[in-house]
Amino acid sequence: MSENEQERSESAVVLEKSEPKADPVPEPEPEGEPVRLRVFRDRRQAIPLAAAAVLAVVALVLGVCWHTASGDLNALRADNSDRDRAAEVATDYALRSLSYDYQNLPAFFDGVQRDASTALRDKFTQTHDALTKIMTGAQVVATGQVVGTSVRAQGNDQYAVTVYAIQRTRNLQQPEPAAKPNLLVVTVAKRDGDWLVVDYGPKEGMSTDGVTKDGATKDGAAK
Repeated sequence: MSENEQERSESAVVLEKSEPKADPVPEPEPEGEPVRLRVFRDRRQAIPLAAAAVLAVVALVLGVCWHTASGDLNALRADNSDRDRAAEVATDYALRSLSYDYQNLPAFFDGVQRDASTALRDKFTQTHDALTKIMTGAQVVATGQVVGTSVRAQGNDQYAVTVYAIQRTRNLQQPEPAAKPNLLVVTVAKRDGDWLVVDYGPKEGMSTDGVTKDGATKDGAAK
């Protein structure tokens, strides 16, 4: 190789090394939707789906809570209704038992046997003659007034109703009516939709005139 040819060759190599390389040409996007746009669209669609799922769960929880609360409320209303009905039955029965006239005793016995259980009716049947003799002989006339009631549930649709009442009586020895307090317990039971009085009598430790067995009144004062 001649000296001139060698110089030209070396110059070409230098030029080739010093010439900057061009940036690589980016590959064209594949045909169809761009990748970024597709990802954005997928995320945008996923948000409503997630929100709908959350709302469905919340609705389910709220529905369960509402159903439970509604059931508790209905049970409370039913219990209050039964208590009110038990107090009403006990009040009516106490009034009938405390009101009588020696001149119309059949009305009294009909009254105390109405809405009463078989056992309680039998008790009045057994004492019918003795009570008739006492009331007729003393010519007793009495009227009752219920002042207040207190209801205690005993289970099995049975309620013990404490009745505080005032009875005004007069007889041969006491022509002017005298008022006496009475603290009674009327046990009322719900049987197949009917309400019956299954037991009746003075509150434990009390006589029918509101006096304890040791001689004190219901308020604790000595008599």
